[in-house]
Amino acid sequence: MFIRDVIRDREPYSLRESASVLAAAEFMAHRRIGAVCVLDEEGKLTGVFSERDILNRIVVPRQDPATTKLGDVASPLRAVISCDETPRQALERMERIGTRHLPVVDGEKWVGMLSIRDLLRVELSEQGDELKLLHEYISQ
Repeated sequence: MFIRDVIRDREPYSLRESASVLAAAEFMAHRRIGAVCVLDEEGKLTGVFSERDILNRIVVPRQDPATTKLGDVASPLRAVISCDETPRQALERMERIGTRHLPVVDGEKWVGMLSIRDLLRVELSEQGDELKLLHEYISQ
């Protein structure tokens, strides 16, 4: 299985750097997502904005979410994962940089976001398949 398989049927969510933090929070809450990719005006991936960014960069320092722009407070891009890499590679990368979200790229093009929750679903599915095979083997 590859990352492209994990995100295959998912709409890629993003916002422009010029969007307000309030608009981003409403966008994320409406879609029940914990982070969104941030793009510049040309559509190039520049960072990630997460619930933690809202807490640490808006709420605690008492910034106005209605007037603060995403480009000013989004986390800089620290890592991405390619469509042709594996969930194991994604998990290792997340662990190494201490994040729960990774933007997904196909070559130079941004195509989506991967979360730790996505990887847990893959792991549980694979374990379920393995248990099923073991049960069938034992039952023979």
